[in-house]
Amino acid sequence: MDHDEFIGTVQQRADLAGRGEADSATRAVLTTLGQRITEEEAEDVAAQLPMEIGRYLNDDVEHGQQFDFPTFKQRVADTAEASDVEDDPETAAQAVASVAVEATGTGQIQDVVSQFPENEGYGGLLAGVEEAET
Repeated sequence: MDHDEFIGTVQQRADLAGRGEADSATRAVLTTLGQRITEEEAEDVAAQLPMEIGRYLNDDVEHGQQFDFPTFKQRVADTAEASDVEDDPETAAQAVASVAVEATGTGQIQDVVSQFPENEGYGGLLAGVEEAET
């Protein structure tokens, strides 16, 4: 999957008005995910994504922070430069996660997120993945 296909699919799945909003959602979600996971995990995932997208996991990111899914969603909303994403960060996060899982073709993101403690609520992040696979 190339950059344009990735962004177009995020736009469609998150029902965003334009490609700019889809790019903003992708950047916000992957930057926040990069903050939550270790640098090594971020590098592994980034290596499997289009270069323009994978860099969001590592550029200016402090890795390995511990926060739950409600905080994840708030960080996505705060980082996004698109009102649709600010209003519904969970849908944007699910869309980006599902497209990233497809783009990597390895389930790497599912593996990373499944390692988060169950009580942190990250099952909501993968809800979009399950829908996209059906």
